[in-house]
Amino acid sequence: MRILIIKTGALGDVLRSSFIAQALKDKYRKYRPDVYWITDKKAMPLFNNNVYVDKVFLKENKYLLQNTVFNLIVNLEEDEENAKFASSFENSKKIGFLFKNNKIVPSESAKEWFNMSILGKKPNNDILKRKNKKTHRQILGEMLGINWRKYDPFLRLDNYQRKLSEDFLRRYNLSRSDLIIGINSGSADRWPKALPIAKTVKLIDSLNKKYPEAKIILFGGPNEVERNREIMKKAKARVIDTGCGNDLIEFPALISICSILITTDSLGLHISLSLKRKTLCLVGPTSPNELDMYDLGYKIIAKSKDVCSYKTETNCMNKIELNKILKNVGNLVKQDITIIITAFKEPKTIAKSIESALKQNTRYDYNIIVSAPDEETLKIAKSYSKNNKNLRVFQDPGKGKSLALNILFKKLGGDILILTDGDVYMNENSVEEISNLFLDPEIGCVTGRPVPVENKNNKFGYWANFLFEAAHNIRKEAFKRNSFIECSGYLFAFRKNKIESIPLDVAEDSVIPYYFWEKGYKIGYAEKAEVYVRNVDNWKDWINQKTRTGKAHETLYKYVNIDITPRVKTFSNEFKGVKNLIKYPKNFNEIIWTLELALARLYMWMIVKADTKIKKKHYQDAWERVESTK
Repeated sequence: MRILIIKTGALGDVLRSSFIAQALKDKYRKYRPDVYWITDKKAMPLFNNNVYVDKVFLKENKYLLQNTVFNLIVNLEEDEENAKFASSFENSKKIGFLFKNNKIVPSESAKEWFNMSILGKKPNNDILKRKNKKTHRQILGEMLGINWRKYDPFLRLDNYQRKLSEDFLRRYNLSRSDLIIGINSGSADRWPKALPIAKTVKLIDSLNKKYPEAKIILFGGPNEVERNREIMKKAKARVIDTGCGNDLIEFPALISICSILITTDSLGLHISLSLKRKTLCLVGPTSPNELDMYDLGYKIIAKSKDVCSYKTETNCMNKIELNKILKNVGNLVKQDITIIITAFKEPKTIAKSIESALKQNTRYDYNIIVSAPDEETLKIAKSYSKNNKNLRVFQDPGKGKSLALNILFKKLGGDILILTDGDVYMNENSVEEISNLFLDPEIGCVTGRPVPVENKNNKFGYWANFLFEAAHNIRKEAFKRNSFIECSGYLFAFRKNKIESIPLDVAEDSVIPYYFWEKGYKIGYAEKAEVYVRNVDNWKDWINQKTRTGKAHETLYKYVNIDITPRVKTFSNEFKGVKNLIKYPKNFNEIIWTLELALARLYMWMIVKADTKIKKKHYQDAWERVESTK
C-alpha cells in the first residue's frame, strides 16, 4: 500500500501536520503502507529523522510520481496546482482539497475545514473560524478518521543536531540541569503576532527577578536582527543571544536546549512542541482554539476583541498580560513526583520497600502510594502512613498489577510517576537520579538499574547476575546512542500526562516505553538509581517467571508498530548476544552454568512460542506470587 501526503507550507503547518504520517501507518498497519510526502525545499530538514515518512519529494518534482499507484492521497494544500495534481490519480481514494468542475472542492470529510478556510464562502468562513472550538489536530484527525488524541507532531533530532546543542551548552557554560527559559517573541508572519519590544524587555526582566537562577536565551528570525539587538540593549538581565540566522537544522537544536520556551504562534511554537519542550504560547490575531498544546504547556491569550480576527493591523499583542505568563512559568517549573509501590501479599518485604522510598536523599518533593489487595500488606503500609503525611495507601481489586495502575492513573494528577514493587528496595539516590533525567523535557520515560542481591556462588545467583549485567550494558550503550531502551518493571518512571491506561495483556514496563518512543521522546537510563532484587533459587520458579515475562512481550504488536521500533526481548536478539557468553564466565563452574543458561533460555523461548503461537495461551494481567523471591 502507498499513501501520498501533500503539505508544502507554511513550515509550522508542515510540522504540526506531521502526526498524520504515523496515524495513517497505524490505521493501515496490516497493509504495511509506505508514506510519501510532497513538501517545500525549506521544509526538508523537518523530515530528516522522521521514521514514519518513507520518501520525501520536493514540490517541484511531484510530477515524477504521476505513474506511481497510490491507494490513498491526502492533499492539505488549498491551491489549484496541488488540487489538480491530487485529483489526477484516477483510482486512488482522495481526502482533502481536490479539483472538480474547474474549481477547488473538498472531499466529503474535509468540508468542515474547507468551509472555514480562505476558500469558503465569505463572510461565513470568517464566522466559522471564530466560532470553531476544535484544534488543528482534531480537525485533521476527524477528516482522516483516526484517533487523533493518540498522536503528536514528530520531530527527532539527529546526532549532528544533538552535537550542536551540546556545543552551545558548553560555549555558554550551561547545563541540562539549569532552568533555561527561551524567549521567541518575534514573528515573521503576515499577521502582527510579535510581542512588542518593550513588553519583551519587561518580560525578560520580570523573569530574571522571579527566577534569578534561570538562564534566559533569545531567539529570532532573519528579519529580527535589529529587534533583538534593541531587546538585548534595553534588558537589565543577562540574555544569551542565539542569533537570527539559524536554519532549520540549527533552530530545533537550539530550542532543544530550553527547559521552557515562551513563544508566539510561529514556527518556534511547533518546533518546541514537537521536541516535547514545556511551552507557553502568546496568542493574538490568530485562532487560539486551533492551537493544541499536547499537555506540554499553556496558551496566554491577549485580552482583545481582535483575537482570531486575522487582521493585518492590530496592537492586540500589547494586551498580553505578563502576570499570566509568570504564573504559568511557575506551573511549568514545578515537578510533581509520585512513587507507586505495587505489592501482592508482601508482608515480609513491604516494610523495607517503603523505608527505602521514605529515606530518599533528594532535593525533590515527592509522594508515595502503596497499592495492594491484601490486608497483611496494607496493614503494614498503613502503620507507616500514620507518621508520614506523604504516604497514602490504596486497596486494589486484586486482579493484577496493570489493572491496579489503571485505576490509580485515573485518580492521580502530577507530572512524574515512579513505579516499583513491594518485594524490592531502592538505593537512597534513586528519586534524585531519575528526576534529574526528567529535567530534559525530551526524556519521556526512565528506567533504573536492577541489581541482584545474590552473589555468583551458585547457579541461579550466577544466572541472575549474568542477565542483569547484560541488561545493564545494553541499556547503557543504547542511552549513549539515543536508541530505544526497554525498561525494567522493578524501577521505572514516566511522564504521567501521556499515559491514560495500559493494556491488560502486555506487561506495563514493556509497552509504556514504546508509547513514548513512538511520540518522539527519548528513554533515559538512570544507572545510579539502583533497585535491589531477590531472584528465584530453583528451576520451577525460574522457568515459570521467565516464560511469563517472555509471553508478556509477544502481544506488543497489538499496541505498537514493531516494524518501525522492533522488540528488544526476542529469541533472535538473545542469539545475537551470544558473544557475551564467552566474555562473562571467569572459572570452570561459570562456563558450565553459562552453557546451561543458554539452553535454559532456548527452552524458555520454545515454551513461549508453543504457548502463544500454537496453544494461543497469551499473557494476561494477574497477580502471581513467586515464593522463592520473597
